[in-house]
Amino acid sequence: MTGQNEDFPAAARRCLADGELLLNAGRLANASHLFGLGAECALKRLLQQHPGVAEVPRAHLPELRDHALKTLCRKQGRGIRQLLKQRESMDGWQIDARYWPDAEFSAELCQLHRDHCRRTLIAANLGI
Repeated sequence: MTGQNEDFPAAARRCLADGELLLNAGRLANASHLFGLGAECALKRLLQQHPGVAEVPRAHLPELRDHALKTLCRKQGRGIRQLLKQRESMDGWQIDARYWPDAEFSAELCQLHRDHCRRTLIAANLGI
């Protein structure tokens, strides 16, 4: 698949919706993972639309968050910049968590990741 086929908005919405289903079923590890991926897809959509960005980085949180903060103009990305400047944004989420044991995931942290994912989609004008 090439970059031309990437549909970050659809992927972001899908990750959020599927994450919520998993959260409601008590599948915290995979729910948390999808919430992080959903937030990443929303950020990648913002970067994809930003003037002067030739290629969206193949990065994950928290590196993607730092890249977005540096790249998005203060004027055009004001809402998302405010969200990303909060260091607790997707706090504790990392791509390698998919390998962790189930006991490492709590309902509270998973719900926090869901809330941050939802806020990131809203800030990226992807609706929910």
